Amino acid sequence: MRKLLIFSVLFFLLLFTNSFSQLSDYKYEYPIVIKNLSTATLTNYPVTIIFNTEIPIGQGWIQPDGRDIRFVSDCGGSTIYNHWLSGYLNTDTTKFFVKIPSIPPNDSVLIYMFCGNDSALQTSTINALDGPHSSTDSVIVTSTNTVSNCQRGFRFTPQYKLYVSHFGKRIPNATQRYVTLFDFTTQAILAQIRVDAGTIGIYNYNELSQPLILDSGRTCILALFNDVGDMYYYGTSSQIGQHLTYHDMRFCGSCTQNTFPTSVLSNYHYGTPDFLYYIKPTINPEPTFSIKPPADTVTPSAPTGLTLTAGDASANAVWNSNQEFDMYYYLIYRNTELNTGTAALVDSVFHPDTTFTNTGLTNGVKYYFWIKAVDRFCINRISDFSLPDSVIPTSVGISNPTTEIPNKYALHQNYPNPFNPVTNIQFDLPEASFVTIVIYDMLGREVERLIDEKKSAGRYVISWNAGNLSSGVYIYIMTTNKFTDTRKLTLIK
Repeated sequence: MRKLLIFSVLFFLLLFTNSFSQLSDYKYEYPIVIKNLSTATLTNYPVTIIFNTEIPIGQGWIQPDGRDIRFVSDCGGSTIYNHWLSGYLNTDTTKFFVKIPSIPPNDSVLIYMFCGNDSALQTSTINALDGPHSSTDSVIVTSTNTVSNCQRGFRFTPQYKLYVSHFGKRIPNATQRYVTLFDFTTQAILAQIRVDAGTIGIYNYNELSQPLILDSGRTCILALFNDVGDMYYYGTSSQIGQHLTYHDMRFCGSCTQNTFPTSVLSNYHYGTPDFLYYIKPTINPEPTFSIKPPADTVTPSAPTGLTLTAGDASANAVWNSNQEFDMYYYLIYRNTELNTGTAALVDSVFHPDTTFTNTGLTNGVKYYFWIKAVDRFCINRISDFSLPDSVIPTSVGISNPTTEIPNKYALHQNYPNPFNPVTNIQFDLPEASFVTIVIYDMLGREVERLIDEKKSAGRYVISWNAGNLSSGVYIYIMTTNKFTDTRKLTLIK
């Protein structure tokens, strides 16, 4: 796994110069995996995605009206997909429809949602759904009549959930007309707009302020109001859009645009009013989606606090955890000279782990180490090198010179003391114990861990080589579950 990760890092380093030009002003991204569970290829399919916009809007990551939301094909934003923000913005159930060009059967595609652009314009469009379709299937009737102050229209029932976007009309004299949608059961007005005059004999439409959703099975009446001197078309027809059922023609006389029409004629179209609508295609089972953790476009800061301790042919590294919310992993570099340009990438560890042990080193050779931080952004952002630290691996010899079993725990003064650069530290264990002995500098920083393991009862001597340290006074502490002691030693070079 680490070899694969290192290869991926090198690959992204080579590609990092490719910018995401279309989305350079966007600050945040969410990877989204969409899974087609069916055996059919989905083409231009509007996938439903439910997303919690309440949290990112509260954080300032998304504009309150959602105008900065974009769904794209890849991290570079080479293709921006049509999407429609259906509703429930600033809640944990905001619904989007995203039109995906192709999803293979029983397969997944990865897309991205970008946000965080104060200057972005609204691109949410109902065109993400299937449509537009005409409610009358653009019926053409040709007889004309002039009747003032009347309603003419038709009763219908949707067979699918409809998303109505425009009201329109076809009339023999070009005047503005009210088009009204009534609920048949309650007679309530669901929507009403005044459609522009348009052109004689041609359907013309005006957009609703927001799409109107008509559930399947909800019977309604669409009516065109004729004012004083207005004309209308009429003729025998029950033509209707493919997703609706036609019932009859509905009308009223000496009425207003707000009057529910109750008179009935069968197999006629009068008016003629129309509306444009979209549908959400369905497939069983529907595609699923999985929203992955977000990331931002800010490059992480270089890690801090890198500290190395020497081991036998090894080096132990520890550093401070980066605080960016989208941290992914850390890269460890090594060199035998103080030069990042020729430093080798030796391994990586996943955040939040901030420790690493490099084995297989040569005792007595000075090694320099650096750390880089990598975030989760779709083209990984990689920090600068940390400040370096160096270490000289040394062989720590532990001997058990006698078979005598001590009667108490003890940590003895090192000898010789002062020393340069090798000294001996004796400790006694009256019973089997897990024991640690750690060297610290006078600032309390760990310098080297001499032992950190379970040992049987006995008297032990550690031979320690401090050749990689500066002259000074150091502290060594022995700890078991029943005993702790501290002593000082002095290194003079």
